[in-house]
Amino acid sequence: MSAILDFVNFAHEQGWMVDESLSREQRTAGRAPINRDMLAHTRKGGTATRKRSIIPRNQTDKVQVLSRNQLEALLKWAGPRVSERALESEGSARDRIAIDLGWAVGLRVHEKVSLTIYPFLAMTPDPASLAHHKLTITGKGNKTRQVDVPAWLVIDIQAYIDGARAKALRTRGRGAREGQLLLNSETSTNRAGRPMKISGVTEMMKRACAGAGLIEERTRTDPITGHAVVKAAAKFSDHSLRHTYAVMTWYALLAAGNDEAYAWKYVQHQLGHSNLATTTDTYLKHVSVWATPGLTAVIKSVR
Repeated sequence: MSAILDFVNFAHEQGWMVDESLSREQRTAGRAPINRDMLAHTRKGGTATRKRSIIPRNQTDKVQVLSRNQLEALLKWAGPRVSERALESEGSARDRIAIDLGWAVGLRVHEKVSLTIYPFLAMTPDPASLAHHKLTITGKGNKTRQVDVPAWLVIDIQAYIDGARAKALRTRGRGAREGQLLLNSETSTNRAGRPMKISGVTEMMKRACAGAGLIEERTRTDPITGHAVVKAAAKFSDHSLRHTYAVMTWYALLAAGNDEAYAWKYVQHQLGHSNLATTTDTYLKHVSVWATPGLTAVIKSVR
């Protein structure tokens, strides 16, 4: 429909038509700015949404927040914290780090795969401290922001760099050098020790959901036969971890004695939203998922 309207608008500008049945606003309205569309990544056709009143709207809410039990199941699949792993530990240190960067920091998938080891090597976390370390992130539109990374996660990332990551890097052969934080494991068929891509994180999350039992049935219509086909699919995506971080952090800040305004402002900064309304409008109706008494203790148990 958008393509048709673009052609009609072009034809009108060329003087090929004089029909004014479509108003100029309907013909020329463009796309909403990406920084005002929190869910732009979920829309068909790219990173922004057509705002034309005559185009039918049939969009469902794409915000998915994991509950406490669901997050615990996901972390159980990935295995224990990297700094607490033993040789016989199940799961993957790399996968655990990728998941932790989502629910504990709120990073987007492209922000995760863009991380390098260097800022983490320069940090000196205190195991007994609840302090956070500042990390510079390049987000949408190449805009940079500083996010807080909990000390416990910095410790785990450093353990991953010295352990599983170093082992994966050695599989590339003598003299291999790679600064990207997340690498394919040494068991990867063709890309062992190579930088992990967005598609790799996406597939990992599908495996994680399957392994944790976080699946749902989805009905698709076969375009050839027209018959409905029911298939099992992952219930959550990697971006769901970012949604979970937003809601969980908001509640944690309230539990620590902060007011709602500060909590929303902090979440906005962490997620990199240009407008506070983007944050509140997106997550306000989902905060009940983590409305749990004693949330601080809950978060510690999940970690």
